[in-house]
Amino acid sequence: MEIIHEFSFKTEERIRNGYTVKTEAYIRRGWEILLKRIDYFILFTLILFVGSSIPLAGLLIMQPLAAGLLLVAFYLASGREIVFENFFDGFKHFAGLVLFTLISGILIFFGLLALILPGVYLSVGYIFAPFYIIFARMDFWGAMESSRKLVHREWFSVFVFIIALALINLLGLLALGVGLLITVPLSYCALYAAFDDIVGVSN
Repeated sequence: MEIIHEFSFKTEERIRNGYTVKTEAYIRRGWEILLKRIDYFILFTLILFVGSSIPLAGLLIMQPLAAGLLLVAFYLASGREIVFENFFDGFKHFAGLVLFTLISGILIFFGLLALILPGVYLSVGYIFAPFYIIFARMDFWGAMESSRKLVHREWFSVFVFIIALALINLLGLLALGVGLLITVPLSYCALYAAFDDIVGVSN
C-alpha cells in the first residue's frame, strides 16, 4: 500500500502544480535507453508483432508483452543488467493489464461513437495507466483514473507527444516496415522517459 500512496502523492502534486511535457528530451532519452540493448529490443519487437497477429490470444497478451518493454526500459535506465527473459516480466501483472485493455477498450469505443472526441480524449488520457499497474501496483481502475487525471492537467501537450511518436512510427512503416523494429521499442522507451520525468520511477 505504501508504494500506491507514494505514486498517488506524486500524481496529485503534478495535477495540482502542473508539469512540462518535454517531447524532444523524452525521445532523445528513449533512444539512449534503446541503444543499451538494441539487439534485444529488436528481437523482442519481432515477438511482439507475432503475438499481435494472433486474433484472440493477441488481445490478451499484447499489454503484458508491451509492459515488458516498459520494464526493460526501467531496468536499463536504472543501470541494471538484463537478460532477454526480462522482457516477459510484464506477465507478472497479467490480470491488471488485461482488465485495463478490456475496460479501456470498451470505454474508448463508446467514446468514439459519441462524436469521436470523447474517445480521443480517453485514448490519450489512459496512456500512462500501464505504468501505474506495473510500478505503483494499482488495480486497473485506479491506474486508469490516475492516468486520466494526470494527463488531463496537460492533455494537449501529451497529445502532441503521442502524435510525435506516431509520426516516428509512420517513418518506420515507410521504411518497408522494417523500421518499426526500431521505432516501436523507441516509442515505449520514450514513454517510459516521459512517465519517469513527470511522476518518477527510477528514484
